[in-house]
Amino acid sequence: GVTLLPWRNATFCPLQCPPNSYYDPCMTGCPATCVDQQAPQNCSKPCVEGCACSSGFLLSGVTCVPKANCGCLFEGNYYAEGESSVNENCTRRCQCEAKGQMVCSALSCSEDEVCKIQDGQRGCYPASTAICHVYGDPHYSTFDGKLHHFQGSCNYTAVTGCGNSSIGFSVTTRNKHRGSQSWTALNSVALSLKGLHIALRQHKAVYINGALVSLPASPAPGVTISLSGSYVRVSTMLGLQLQFNGDHELLVKVSEKYKGKLCGLCGTYTGSQQDDFMRPDGVIVPDFNDFGASWMVPDDEWPCDPNISPPASCSPAEEEAANKQCSILIHLRGPFHPCHAVLPPKTYFESCVYDHCATGGSTEQFCNDLGAYAAACAETGVTVGDWSAGTVC
Repeated sequence: GVTLLPWRNATFCPLQCPPNSYYDPCMTGCPATCVDQQAPQNCSKPCVEGCACSSGFLLSGVTCVPKANCGCLFEGNYYAEGESSVNENCTRRCQCEAKGQMVCSALSCSEDEVCKIQDGQRGCYPASTAICHVYGDPHYSTFDGKLHHFQGSCNYTAVTGCGNSSIGFSVTTRNKHRGSQSWTALNSVALSLKGLHIALRQHKAVYINGALVSLPASPAPGVTISLSGSYVRVSTMLGLQLQFNGDHELLVKVSEKYKGKLCGLCGTYTGSQQDDFMRPDGVIVPDFNDFGASWMVPDDEWPCDPNISPPASCSPAEEEAANKQCSILIHLRGPFHPCHAVLPPKTYFESCVYDHCATGGSTEQFCNDLGAYAAACAETGVTVGDWSAGTVC
């Protein structure tokens, strides 16, 4: 409530004011705007120092404009002249033209675009991709980045449409015990599309509708299967890509246009990890064994024991050994450091420790975990180089 004498001047702490405004040490706390020209008359706020609009000008957003250039009041929001607004599902764009007129036109996003907010502006933008990573004695890093370990030895749905949403494909994975009844690893992956069944088996064998094929192959328009580095890669025009290394590791990439429409062991892809453990009946459960078992697919070719006996947890000494061995993933001077900022290694470190305990310190699983992190880094555009130098791998 204390009014100060003007203390700024042109040389001492000057305040630069934008065009059509001037510095006022005690201007109204409720300046006149295009929406409310009478605001100063009913103002109960104390005065403030700032830039006041010159006579004949009104505040439009943060600029002072002549009264004739005021913007539009539309659906409860104010838009300055030239500003546009896109509705929630990107079917309509409205632009504020001269004399406060809002002019609307139809809008539609193209096939490879999605309706979303970017840098504060809603509109049609290129769709990004999300990755579900399955590796080791199956660790599942969901589309939303939640990690779970699931030792079921049956056939399971990894990705499908939720409820009654038809997305045109489903991905199933088979797990098999390897040398121990307490842990499993990926044995094969299958993709079902309209009239097409593609099975990716061990050692990079590929079957289309039951028949073995050699690669590259293009079994249907827009579907190609090829060798890419150490992976068999299936690319589709549907915004889905699979990469299976023929052993234990699968990468499922989906377009952002499926956000919020997916279910299965790869999670819901809603942008939140809270609902990733959703069963086919729509119930979210806390336990990943309950969640995983609910996605079992009966398969006559793959007789299995639906009961799951997870591996025993580590003794303190084993855990210490596991932490020490796996620390190469998180070491600040280690081979993986260039990737840390882009893809935090936390979940891969946790998986590595879990594997050390579950498999009795299997070197193969340890190296699989390091390779899986290197592969995930490569997907984000970071190449870590020869990470195996100086390790048991």
